[in-house]
Amino acid sequence: MQKNSRNLFEKSQLMKILIIKHGSLGDLILSIGAIKTLNYHYPKDELYLLTQPNYKNIFIKLPYVKEILTDNRSGIIQSIINHLKILKKNKFDLIVDLQNSTRTEIYHLFTRIFTNTQILTARKFSNIKYQQQKQGIQHITQNHKDQLSKLNIDKYFSPDLNWMSLKKNYKNNYVILIPGTSKNGSYKKWPSQKFAEIANHLITMNFDVYLTGSQLDIKDINEIIEICPRAKNKINESKIEYFFDLCLGSNLIISNDTGPAHIAGLSNKHLIWLANDNKISKSCYPLGNNVHKILAKDVKFIKTKQVLEKIKQLI
Repeated sequence: MQKNSRNLFEKSQLMKILIIKHGSLGDLILSIGAIKTLNYHYPKDELYLLTQPNYKNIFIKLPYVKEILTDNRSGIIQSIINHLKILKKNKFDLIVDLQNSTRTEIYHLFTRIFTNTQILTARKFSNIKYQQQKQGIQHITQNHKDQLSKLNIDKYFSPDLNWMSLKKNYKNNYVILIPGTSKNGSYKKWPSQKFAEIANHLITMNFDVYLTGSQLDIKDINEIIEICPRAKNKINESKIEYFFDLCLGSNLIISNDTGPAHIAGLSNKHLIWLANDNKISKSCYPLGNNVHKILAKDVKFIKTKQVLEKIKQLI
């Protein structure tokens, strides 16, 4: 019989818990609620986060964990070796696998063989297993809530990014446009021409228009500026470390389905989220108090008129 987790780990000495979350930027942000929840329920224990190297500096101020460890997810053999080295060095009592992937399932096989660490995952080789709902059934944070309930956790916290704020004030009246996507996410892009039409309209309303993203998005940003020359390229001012504050100072944010949209949503400023209507968008939409979804079978079919009508309602 599977033991109650709190009984399983009830002991006087410090307990060490490893939380695994790779995935995209948006996936990691949506997992912060689960990490915060674990921190609340295990206040005297040490929590560690295992994630991708590129997220370590971005989330260095994350207050809920003692340390961020990295997994570059290279060749599987080397990754297994590195994972076992991490476990051996830190002597974790419990792994909470929020990734629940084929890769982490392989890690858990070797964890079971070579360590006594207990594992909470939806995959094989779990000591404390739960049944994860398929994508599209419910939001991913509900999956996390269900997973943590196996540790007798009944108070779950939503993601919170206030710790990201650098207290930087922006005084202009501006709207943020996020016209890019991840490298492999071109199928999630609303056309640049339509973003440009929105930008021109916002400028007639006396708003500055900030085009944000990374150098991967420069083509989309330049296409918008060609049609709307008064829109401003803010790539250099929209690095993830500063982006939360930029959102906090905005009047409105309009975004494709991409990682920074999840940061924007948690600023609780009005966010118009343009996305494909599919299982992914049903499970992984941004959270926040003012998220307004406009969906279509293909995001490219969303009409400029629909976005303009929503803008009129909000500002």
